[in-house]
Amino acid sequence: MKKALTISRLLKQQEVSRSEILKMLWNMSIPAILSQITFIAMQYIDAAMVGSLGADASAAVGLVSSAIWLLFGITMTSTVGFSILVGQKIGAEEYRKARELRHQAIMFNIFIAIIITSIGIAISDSVPLLMGGDDTIASTSSAYFLILMTSIPFFLMRVLSSSLVQATGNMKIPSLISASTCILDILFNFLLILPSRQYEIFGFVVLIPGAGLGVKGAALGTVVAEIITSSVIMYYLLFKSGLRIEHDEKISLFSKDLLTALKLGIPVGLEHAVITAAMVATTKIIAPLGTVSLAANIFAIEAEGLCYMPGYGIGAAMVPIISQCKGANRYDLVRRCANYGITLGAMIMGICGIIMFFICPVIFMLFTPSTEVRELGVQILRIEMLAEPMFGVAIVTASILRGVGDTLIPSILNVASIWGIRISLCMLLVPHLGLIGAWIAMCIELNCRGMLMLIRFFLAPWKKGF
Repeated sequence: MKKALTISRLLKQQEVSRSEILKMLWNMSIPAILSQITFIAMQYIDAAMVGSLGADASAAVGLVSSAIWLLFGITMTSTVGFSILVGQKIGAEEYRKARELRHQAIMFNIFIAIIITSIGIAISDSVPLLMGGDDTIASTSSAYFLILMTSIPFFLMRVLSSSLVQATGNMKIPSLISASTCILDILFNFLLILPSRQYEIFGFVVLIPGAGLGVKGAALGTVVAEIITSSVIMYYLLFKSGLRIEHDEKISLFSKDLLTALKLGIPVGLEHAVITAAMVATTKIIAPLGTVSLAANIFAIEAEGLCYMPGYGIGAAMVPIISQCKGANRYDLVRRCANYGITLGAMIMGICGIIMFFICPVIFMLFTPSTEVRELGVQILRIEMLAEPMFGVAIVTASILRGVGDTLIPSILNVASIWGIRISLCMLLVPHLGLIGAWIAMCIELNCRGMLMLIRFFLAPWKKGF
């Protein structure tokens, strides 16, 4: 039986068929897609647990979610840059430099994690009020925010280690770690959110222990899950992976490659920060609409994840493929893999959008018992489904551009799209259409973002190497 085509084998073959490339893309994407779907499934369960506590509990979480994403996104400033450069070094068979970058990445990101965690803890009391929340949910939101801030160092080490392992072409282990994080999160949430309760199963009464901590329990469950899985993936990176520590090898703490990695990563990190700041602004625009709109908004975002996470899975697979192909100077493979990846992302997310359009009422029934929240959530989510194919194009194309080291212009385009189109339209539409107006703005913006990414891809200067 012929072995599956890997990146290393791909780079050694002069002639590669379309079916071989598509099979490799699919094989590398599947673990990441399954991981992302698992993540969303667990998010559904998590949201349902909090939703069972009432609309106020869901609103308390939703109120600070965008601020949490902002700080977590800032911490990822250099993870992308290091993973891109490590992939390129591996493609060029410069393995010692790749290991050197691994060491530098860990040291730098520990420093970043300490700074951001300290800032998050310091501002935890004021965030709910800055987001426009009322007094009934502010204290709960603040506690949720504070607890999650303590997970930042572990979160960042997990993301960094996973991205570096992925850069070697290994998608399975990072995907398993991601899925394990979600499963552990749900397990601990199950024990921490709800109080002890009894169930009758086949005539036997079973006591399920529970701490009854409510929203605080949801945050604590996440922290414990991150501690466990970040430790596991760090161990794998350092002692088992293709970037494992080599005995008697001297590693420099600083090199010009560190500056290159930061140059690649800073635009992406700033993009995450500015885009999440836009989400904060959107939440602030929506907050005055009341707890029902806040709850419907957060549930719709959770539900939409089932559609776009496959796109992120394909995008995650494209970064090591493209970066290693570029490192090996195989621009012919960069072009072909990129074209197939973009098409695959658009098709899968388009199919997911069609399915979600019809099943979303059932999804919202899992989230909340509130009929009012469910009805509003279904309306806004169906609007968003019209943007899924182009959203897939935007996600995968951005990953491809990052793989070749083109991070600045795509980041600028993403920022310009979300602030220039989405926020502007939100400000115009929300006063007249409420939450529906915000999601119309989002739909229009995502379609425009996909077009902008395609334009950059076809006109990018690095394509002259083809």
